[in-house]
Amino acid sequence: MAEYESKDVLLNEERNSVYVFLSDFRNFNELIPSQVKDWEATADFCSFKAEGAGQVRLKYKSRSLDLIEIQPDMNLPVSGEITLFVKLSDKLPKTMATVGANVSIPPMFSMMLSRPLKNLLEMIAAALEKHYNG
Repeated sequence: MAEYESKDVLLNEERNSVYVFLSDFRNFNELIPSQVKDWEATADFCSFKAEGAGQVRLKYKSRSLDLIEIQPDMNLPVSGEITLFVKLSDKLPKTMATVGANVSIPPMFSMMLSRPLKNLLEMIAAALEKHYNG
């Protein structure tokens, strides 16, 4: 299994507030890049169209103050698993966040996914930083 992580970002907000925000997909519309189209969300599920990926559906796998995990709510085009995550740690009165992914898919597909996935994780981390720090 491969793990990818964004740079750590320091957010000007307490961890509990960041956790509450990230625990509801309806808040993600403030974080999604322009390549995402047809965004729909409930508190627990979201779906959208992404360039090069087609229709994507996600759901929460787990939620805690330290770690929020998100997984596909659909069949992947390859065998294996992909779990997106956000690690949150207290840096009172701020929060340190790291956006990442655990990927367990065949090596050839993992190599193809590596660069776009890393770019996506950095984009999400930057969007969190902009949302909380202006």
